[in-house]
Amino acid sequence: MPEFGETLERSFLDVFEAPFGNVPIFVRSDTNMEDLKEFTGAGLNLTVPNVLEREQVLQAIRNVWASPYTERSYRWRQKYLLNPENVYPSILLLRSVNVEKSGVLITTGVTSGNSADLTAAFNRGVGGAVEGQAAESYLLQAEGNDILLSPSREPVYTSLPPSGGVRKIHTTFEHSVLNWAERSALRRQAIEIRARLPGTPGIESNGPFDVELGFLDGEIWLFQVRPFVENRRARSSTYLQSLDPELPEDAEVNLKEELKP
Repeated sequence: MPEFGETLERSFLDVFEAPFGNVPIFVRSDTNMEDLKEFTGAGLNLTVPNVLEREQVLQAIRNVWASPYTERSYRWRQKYLLNPENVYPSILLLRSVNVEKSGVLITTGVTSGNSADLTAAFNRGVGGAVEGQAAESYLLQAEGNDILLSPSREPVYTSLPPSGGVRKIHTTFEHSVLNWAERSALRRQAIEIRARLPGTPGIESNGPFDVELGFLDGEIWLFQVRPFVENRRARSSTYLQSLDPELPEDAEVNLKEELKP
């Protein structure tokens, strides 16, 4: 469709201030069956990262638009929704930002159960903590304490070359991913999100929120905010609860007994 290409060319100039094919972008999907009360759909459909050339962008748009109609996507929606076939996709084009570190901020204490706390999970590079990575995770408590829940153990991270595509770079573990200033910036960002989003037209949630963001030169780049949806069925499962039994604070464990083969 020539008209579609012409519209894209005008939009690139207006929004990205660069000709179509001269600025790398992410091609992502959004549908009417995401960010629902019991189903987020996060990561369910295709995302094509850092696409530059014109024909590659057009093909990425076709592929991403079609991804909600794949068998994998249908099967996931069928688990939670009564009308998984009534899906209507749209396409979101985002300018690529080669952030130094990235991840997810949840505006509640996932492990503490305290809604005033924050949960953060970050890795170096692009796309941190969103693809099953071993992320550096923190509980940022309302009292101002930062508790490290787990260190990062990813030996490589993703970088975005200006020529398009992705590059994998090796890293080491002698320094933490997030420093004190960046964790403080996450606290300030959470205050603004909690204040601005509830009551905003089109936002049907008072929180908590699931935030994708990154750091470049010490500044936050905000990529996406959606309601944070917990799986209540998993939370109420007797079997899953048995994996994390509650123990009294004064309980003692005999390591000699526990370590017997």
